[in-house]
Amino acid sequence: MSRAAARLAATAIIVVPLLAYPLVVAADGARFPSRDDCVRIAAEGETAGLDLVFGRRDTRAEADELLEKVRGVGYVDAEVRGDGCTRWKVVYDGIESYAQGASSVAEARGAGLEAWLEVEPPG
Repeated sequence: MSRAAARLAATAIIVVPLLAYPLVVAADGARFPSRDDCVRIAAEGETAGLDLVFGRRDTRAEADELLEKVRGVGYVDAEVRGDGCTRWKVVYDGIESYAQGASSVAEARGAGLEAWLEVEPPG
C-alpha cells in the first residue's frame, strides 16, 4: 500500500465515524439537546433537588467573572459548572426546599443579581 493510500485509509477510519454517528442518531429519532433543554425551571412547590442559578455564560472566563460577583454578595459556596449544552452556569446547590429557594431568589435579586430556581440535572 502506498503512503497516500495509507493516509487516506487512516483519515477515513477517523472521519467516517465522526460523520456517520450524528446521522445514525438522528435517523433513530434521537436529537442532540438544545440550550433550552438544559434549563429546567422549578415549578412552585417543587420537591426535587433544587439549584439556585445565577446565569449561564458561553465561556468559562465569563462564568468565572459572574461567580466573583455572586460570591461578592455572600454566596461563597456558589460554583461554576458545565450545563451539558456547551455553556457554563453559576450555581448554588444548597437549596433544601422551594420556600428556601424562593427566598434566596428574592435575596439575590435584591442584591442586584439575576437568579432563579432550577431542578437539579439528573445524575
